[in-house]
Parts: sequence; C-alpha cells; structure tokens
Amino acid sequence: MTASPLPGVDPLAQQAPSLLPTGRLRAPLLGPPLYRHYWPPVSDHAGVDRDFTKFVDASVEEQRQRLAESRADSEAHGRVLHGYLGSLYADSFGYRDSPVAFAVDDQAELARFRARLQLERELFEHWVDAEPLPELRDQVSVAEYLDDLAADNPGVNHPLFAYLRDHAPREQLELFLQCDLIRNEVVDDEVALLMVGLQGMQKAVAAANLWDECGRGKLENFHTYWLRRLLEASDGWDRLYQYRQQYPWFAKITSNLFTALLTRPSRKQMAYGCFLVFESWVEPHFRAILGGMRRVGLTSDDLTIYFEAHVAIDPRHSRELSDALRVQQPRLDARELGDVVYGAHLAASAGKRQFDHMLDYLILPPVTAHRNDEAFRQ
Repeated sequence: MTASPLPGVDPLAQQAPSLLPTGRLRAPLLGPPLYRHYWPPVSDHAGVDRDFTKFVDASVEEQRQRLAESRADSEAHGRVLHGYLGSLYADSFGYRDSPVAFAVDDQAELARFRARLQLERELFEHWVDAEPLPELRDQVSVAEYLDDLAADNPGVNHPLFAYLRDHAPREQLELFLQCDLIRNEVVDDEVALLMVGLQGMQKAVAAANLWDECGRGKLENFHTYWLRRLLEASDGWDRLYQYRQQYPWFAKITSNLFTALLTRPSRKQMAYGCFLVFESWVEPHFRAILGGMRRVGLTSDDLTIYFEAHVAIDPRHSRELSDALRVQQPRLDARELGDVVYGAHLAASAGKRQFDHMLDYLILPPVTAHRNDEAFRQ
C-alpha cells in the first residue's frame, strides 16, 4: 500500500518558493565586502617539505616501517602522523592548497591516497585510545547514553577552557584564536560531507545544520563570514597566512580524526557520533572563550559574533543529532549503533589529547615571530 501524504499538506506548494532571500540571484546582492578573500585563507599549493615527499613516494612497506619507528617518541609520532594527514586532507576538500586541486593527476593522487591509507591505518591501530564500549541494544538507549557522554567527558570539561576564561593573558588568547579559527574554518564542508550516505532523519538534521552553517541563504550570515569579520577586525589576514607555517601538529588532531571518519564509507556512523560530541561542547567552550576575551578587552562585535552565535545555536544542533537517533528510520543495526558510540568516544578522547597539548603550548609557548605581531585590535 502506498503511503498517503499528510492531510492538507501540498508538498509541491511547500517547495515551490526558494528559501534564498533574494529570490532571483542578482550580482549586486552577492557582494558582502569580505568575500573578496578566498576561503579558507590558504595559499596556493607551493610544494611540500622533503620528508613528506619522501614518505609519499616510498613503498607501503617503507611507509609502515617509518611509522613504526616513530612510535618510540610520542611527540615525533604525533607530528609525523597528524602533520602528514593534515597535508593530505587538503585533497578531500579541494581547496587550492592541494597540489591536485586544479588538474587531474592520476599518479599523484594514487600516491597521495596510498600514503593516506597507511597513515589512517596507523591512526586507528596505534594512535587512538582504545577503551571498552558499552553494549546498547537500541537507538533510544544509544541516544540517552550519548546525551550523558556529551555532558560529561574529558573534552567538554577540560581545564584549558577555565584557563582561557580566568587566567590567559591577551597574547595567549590571540594565539588560541588563531588555532581555533583554523580548526573551524572548514566546518561547513565537514557537515556537507557528513550528510553523504546518511538516511532519513539523520540526513535531515545534518542538512539543517549545514543550512545554518550557510547562513540560511544569507552570505553575510555564513558562519565562515563571521570568521572573516574576526580576521578583518584583528588585522589578521596576513598574520594567519604566516601562522600556518608554524601551526602546531596537535591542533590538527580533532580535524584529522573527523576527516578520517567522514571520507571513508564504512565510518559514516562513527562520523555522526563524533560530530555529536563536537557540537555538544561548543557552547561551554565558547562561553569560556568569550569570558576570557571580555576579560582582556577583545569585545567588539566583529571579534565575538562567531562565538556568541554558536553559544545560542550549537546546543540545539546537539539535541537534534541525538533526537534523530531516537526516531531514525530505517532502523540502525547493532553494528551501526556501535559505530556511533565508538565515534563519540573517539571525539572525546581526541579532544582531550588536543586540549592537553594546547594548554601546555599556551603556558609555555615557543618563541616565534608571531609573538611580536600587533595585538588584536578591539
């Protein structure tokens, strides 16, 4: 029997008008001024370091040996693993810092993807923290478990954020904001990838999240536009280009983990659980960041709008991701449910490791050129 539409609801009439506020798109309406900058603010690919090239060109056996040898030094292991993955994941998004962004190069792409497979194998077999997972029988149990995990895990309650709120001097907050901007500058495309392969209500909440990321059709309300405003207000465009050369490997941990889940078909439900945890801690983290910014005088609307908006929006996003699991059809099987929970635990663990490193980095920052840059202007 064919399912009947809801009484009194005309699906064609519902979708006939565009949700874009301009109706017919016209060039004069498409030009908020900061869109003159390419996003994310990365330079064209200009070659890579010799060690990375050597790794990509090596045989699989040589790559595995190199990674195995690096395990003896956790710092070197993390730097190689996450530094190389960060370079290779430019391919997944097609930004101009990828060497294959503008022309098909079968041999280069095959070599880079082969290297990526070995790095991801190392990531999941030798770097992530393995821990026993609960056995949960159904979607409702999983959703309730994830609500509890999201509210109380080592990432959400990490002391880094109390330090930023209460103690970090202005120059350390500025340094953290540069790291955090790089982490958040591609979230819209990450959410777009999250939608791929999901079904039913899971896809619906991911699509709703993406629509929010895209300003609900208003270019000036794209979440990435608010980051553009932050850079403009802080005279930060050139400084960010320079800072990327010094961007610490551990600041890539959560981004690399998420991309490793998003871009492999068998890990799509892990990516869903991972994203749920990431969304759940944005509100408490951003409240702490805003508290620190106000304490040191970083208070203009351009500097704070990104964080203030997410304090309001992201608790809803997290609830929607959880609620979608409760009502999801087609129903998820035991393997899929286990993957969702596993992805959530990976997020919590990876976040803690990144925040541990970041706290040390801020308290004992390296002496680099960016320390002498002009401070963020209010």
